[in-house]
Amino acid sequence: MTEVSVIPQIPATKKITLKRSLTGTTLTRWSLPLILVFQAVLAWMLLQNTAFQDEGLYIYAGRQILQNWFWHQPLYDRYSYYFSGYPYVYPVIGGGLDMLGGLELVRAFSLLCMLLVTACSYYVTKQLFNQKSAVFAALFLVCQGPVLFLSRLATYDPLCLCLLALAMALAVRSCLTARPWLALSIGPFLVLAFGAKYAALLFIPSIFATLALTCYLKRGLLSALVRSGLAVLSFVAVAALADLAIMRFDPNMLHALRDTTTNRVVIQAYSRLGLAQHVVEMVGLSYLLGLLAIVFTRKRQLLIVLLLIGSSLLVPGYHIYKAEIISLEKHLGFSMFFLMPVAGYALASVSGFRRVFSPGRYWLSGVAICLVLFLIGTQEAHDMYTKWPPTSTLTYVLNTQVRPGSGHYLAEQFEVSRYNLRNDTYTWQWSGLDFFEYTDKQGRYYIGNDAYVKAVDDGYFDLIQLNYGYNLQTSLMIAKAIEQSKKYDLIDKVPYQNYYGAGYFWIWRKR
Repeated sequence: MTEVSVIPQIPATKKITLKRSLTGTTLTRWSLPLILVFQAVLAWMLLQNTAFQDEGLYIYAGRQILQNWFWHQPLYDRYSYYFSGYPYVYPVIGGGLDMLGGLELVRAFSLLCMLLVTACSYYVTKQLFNQKSAVFAALFLVCQGPVLFLSRLATYDPLCLCLLALAMALAVRSCLTARPWLALSIGPFLVLAFGAKYAALLFIPSIFATLALTCYLKRGLLSALVRSGLAVLSFVAVAALADLAIMRFDPNMLHALRDTTTNRVVIQAYSRLGLAQHVVEMVGLSYLLGLLAIVFTRKRQLLIVLLLIGSSLLVPGYHIYKAEIISLEKHLGFSMFFLMPVAGYALASVSGFRRVFSPGRYWLSGVAICLVLFLIGTQEAHDMYTKWPPTSTLTYVLNTQVRPGSGHYLAEQFEVSRYNLRNDTYTWQWSGLDFFEYTDKQGRYYIGNDAYVKAVDDGYFDLIQLNYGYNLQTSLMIAKAIEQSKKYDLIDKVPYQNYYGAGYFWIWRKR
């Protein structure tokens, strides 16, 4: 009787074990590649627009720097004096890629950077928590509006976040290796991240803290001290070498670091309560899940959870403190990288995946949360990507009016138009609405608003383009000067449509 009762149970047990093994293997092998493909396809299909102002500025600067290096063409601007990242890091990469394949190739590089960010998020979550949490973290990350937005934005941010993510992955990995020497590789990545965008300085302490805490939990106090010491040593050594080189060849970088990052002056203060509300509207669900992870986490992992949540609050905290809304939305992509391991752990726990492989009774709740975030995130990314007006028609009209080496052009879409018409004009021909200085024929010097008014009155500009956007007050002042000068004719009103509604590019030509 005993043998008869035991025999039928063996094949049933083997089937269950085999099924779980095959399903687990499938989850391990295919989850991350499928998520990365999903991210790439979604970003490309959802986000289409002409060059953004910052994209045009950085790529154009990179092209100029490369032309100066290889063909000894003069640099007409001191980019290291006011860029928020070192101009010889990302702009050079962007400019080189643009020479090879245009704007789409530069944006493809940003997408590659953000795919690496997703892969690093998956790896960090898997090592700190478990496989199922890693799947949710990666999927949750690519559904974030700011992350999708950065996946198609050719600026400093994707490269900077990618380097920070790689440093974070190395920090976790170095805690798992038998020898501590891998920690030495963290410093160079952090220095490069800082060079790509000076705001990376905000997250460097968080990565060192993650390294120390993870090593302490997995290997003890001595290992944490040794590996953290090596990482800090490599960072200080590489940073010192970079500092010596910069002080020797390009000290203007210190001015940019101070004015754009460490001592940034807010041009237009925003309501702090309004900023907090905006953060909640954009990523409130993600933070709710992050806080929920505190309920599910084991006591041993609580410090890691709190550290990651705290790191993710650095960006919104800084913007609310400075009362500045500029770049807040894209900077939230940095916050989401630090928050997603915690949110993924919470989702896996809510869905019943935390302790056993087979889904629990509440797995639909996890799927529903991901679906809701997907709908919200895609709409956010689309809205962010359509906040600047498309300039294809504007470029066509301007191209009929400009000539290389002949004429001066004042444009509100200065960075974009200069980039789009880079093969038909020279750098010195363009002026924007952020800064202008002018010397008249009598030798009198003007700067700022007085310079614009005097230059328009003298007929200095051959072409003027306004659209009454961010620099509204300056645009209105210039429009009034145009009317009073009687020296310009309105030759075209180019319509456009963006997130804020319909508008026009107004174009005047000197009589």
